[in-house]
Amino acid sequence: MNHNRRASGAGARLAVLAFSGLFALVFSLGGFIGGLQPLYRTLRAAWEVQGWQPVPAEVLASELQKSRGSKSITYRVSARYRYTFADTTYEGTRVGLDDSGGSDNVGDWHHQWQARLQAAGSQGRPITAWVNPQQPSSALLDRSIRWVMLVFHLPFALVFTAVGLGAARIFWRTLVPPGSAPGSEASPQQPLQSAAPRSSASRSQASLWFFAFFWCGIAFPLAAVFWMSGSPWWVHAFTSLFVVIGLALVYLALRQSVTAWRFAGARCQWHPAQPRAGQRCEVVLWMKPRAAAARRHGTATLRLAQYRVDDAGSGSPERLVESFDRTAALVPEPDGGVRLAAQFELPEDAPTHGARRSRERVDWRLEVLRDDGTVEVSYDVPVQATAQAASAPDRFADPPDWGREVPISTAPQTGAAPAWPPDVRVIETADHWTLSFAQRGWRWAAFAALIALGFFVQAWWPDLRAGGWRLLPLGFLLAFAVHAATRRWTLMVRDAGLAVRQSSWMWRRVRLVPGEATTSLFHKVLYASGSKVQARQTFHAVYARVPGEPQAVQLTPAVAGADGAVAVARAIGDAWAHRRGRFSAGAARPTGASASGPQAGWLACVVLLAGLWAAAGLMPGSLADGSGAWEDSLRPADSRLVTAQDAGDAAGLERALREGADANLLNARGSSMLMLAAHRGQLAHVDLLLRYGAAPDLRQTRSDNERGDTALLRAFYGGHLAAAQRLVQAGASLQVRNRWDWGPVHMAAQSGCVPCLQWLADQGLPLDEPAAASRGETPLMLAAAKGRVEALAWFEARGQDLWARDPHGQDALGWARFGGQAQAEQWLLARQPPR
Repeated sequence: MNHNRRASGAGARLAVLAFSGLFALVFSLGGFIGGLQPLYRTLRAAWEVQGWQPVPAEVLASELQKSRGSKSITYRVSARYRYTFADTTYEGTRVGLDDSGGSDNVGDWHHQWQARLQAAGSQGRPITAWVNPQQPSSALLDRSIRWVMLVFHLPFALVFTAVGLGAARIFWRTLVPPGSAPGSEASPQQPLQSAAPRSSASRSQASLWFFAFFWCGIAFPLAAVFWMSGSPWWVHAFTSLFVVIGLALVYLALRQSVTAWRFAGARCQWHPAQPRAGQRCEVVLWMKPRAAAARRHGTATLRLAQYRVDDAGSGSPERLVESFDRTAALVPEPDGGVRLAAQFELPEDAPTHGARRSRERVDWRLEVLRDDGTVEVSYDVPVQATAQAASAPDRFADPPDWGREVPISTAPQTGAAPAWPPDVRVIETADHWTLSFAQRGWRWAAFAALIALGFFVQAWWPDLRAGGWRLLPLGFLLAFAVHAATRRWTLMVRDAGLAVRQSSWMWRRVRLVPGEATTSLFHKVLYASGSKVQARQTFHAVYARVPGEPQAVQLTPAVAGADGAVAVARAIGDAWAHRRGRFSAGAARPTGASASGPQAGWLACVVLLAGLWAAAGLMPGSLADGSGAWEDSLRPADSRLVTAQDAGDAAGLERALREGADANLLNARGSSMLMLAAHRGQLAHVDLLLRYGAAPDLRQTRSDNERGDTALLRAFYGGHLAAAQRLVQAGASLQVRNRWDWGPVHMAAQSGCVPCLQWLADQGLPLDEPAAASRGETPLMLAAAKGRVEALAWFEARGQDLWARDPHGQDALGWARFGGQAQAEQWLLARQPPR
């Protein structure tokens, strides 16, 4: 047996060594590579370039490179520029502080620099380069710190490194246990003293601090990234919630540490040393002066408590099953501390501390209560069970028997009546007797659905005018909110029997039950709430069995407690006996029938949803996209530029540009004036904006709801070849792709512009490139989805496969059906090869 125990202990130790060593290696490397190294490299570079000197530089070439991963696309701006320093000409390629040239998709720094470089190169304008005077061959264009990127690396530097160091500490403590070092053995003449028991605050403070550090190390940097990225207000509010939770965790950890410091050095002694079930025991607790300094009275309450801990799953929820309180006086000690003493009588069936009863772990604790009755600190109690206690039935078995049906007698009862549940209201009229049940849970669900609805409307408001799939979740949330807010459950006892009515503005269901079913009533548990016996409450529903039907009929929703269910059931039985004995069945009265069907609330939801859609599409831009504040912040020249562009006034546009308006001005949704002009095919506007410095490859990246288009993509999407050719002449790249990986050919296919497609083919662009960042669709599939039959015919003449499939198995015919394009569907069906 000893050999097996040693082998088991060695195996467990090897497992701990393996896992802790692996965690230490992986997380330490992750923290160093993903956090510490980038932070050090960035900060060191920012310090070194402070003394570098600015010189004008000529842009020779620039490119925005993309790297496609399995789930995301990263970007890297590359440049080549020429500058002169001390009569010597040099060429540089470094753009920012990061000289490693890595790619990322954090923020739009790469896109903005590509737009600036492209504009400077196409217009022949110089840019500023910062040159190292000690080594003039070293230069860069942007010496500012990318704070968003710096914050992005913080979770790796803090959390990963901390986890790695913690795992390394566990590895070392397992490899070299305390007391195993040479010279640490106890002397036979001086045996080891038993350590003072650790309080609950001392045991939990380390884990609480670790969790708070872990949470804050991730939540704070990510919130800062969103705050600095120009996200919508609701994103800021949502991320701020995690920051508030992190601050609350820090507060709890600090409070726990103060409690642990206050009770540090306390000693606890039991008489006998191991209290046994059914016996009297005494406890003496010695505490330092700081532990008693905060008390208002000269006494303290000690509690001996038995907890049951469900440690079979995650979280280990616990519940207090019984407790014994004693008031103890604070007796001063010579060293300035205080002493507390109390006696307890353990129950006859007290189980052993740490044993398992009813699949739960038993914890006996000595708790020191605050003046308000809450637990300040606790210590484990080494209770031992007797043989009789170990075999006794468990009084605190949990959870309740969910499936057990408890019959309810409706015969006249003697003695005190069960307590009436507070959430049930009685309404009695001459025609019927009615129970109305509160629906508080449904009301809270409606409140949560309305909050979610508000968030989604705010997030999708700019795109609601396009309709599509976004209307489906909005419609579902609206319908659920209306249903939950108006849901009612009533039970009517009438001459003809019982009527169970569940109704809302969205749905109505009425179930008729014969009155004789009240002789077979029963109740059973539907759910329970609370984690402790004092706070735990079971909720029961009343059922009736109807002769000839296999399933029992639920008469009531869940009511609090078994007594509440019994009181309701007896009241139903009394009401039926009263009506049956006092009134006739009433053959001439209509009895009705069970029914179920929709209500007028669906029509109201459709009207509200249609109104929301119309509001998003018809309201002016200053109201629909939140641009009112944006317009108020514009300079007069910029405001005139926006007005001229919206009105199609080329002369007004030129006057605004001459007055100093920003040619790269973005509207409230992130679209530049050049993008708007290109989309509308306003060639004169495009030419004017380009002549005054508009960047042809500027991306639409302000809002996450947009595709990230450029002016060239907008021109092809609008089917304006002349505008597109002018943009290419100004330096716009034909290799551009938006966030969905749609390029110029994808956009031209959707517009159905055959001359655009022909021109792009003449430039050598591929015609069958799939959009990897979307669903893998080709330009031909997009043309089918938009119903562009002329474009489909052009693709067919160019030898494109009409029946190629995307990664999801859809061909052009499937895309035409998805877009609801009947004409394109018929065109494709006429060319479908026989199967």
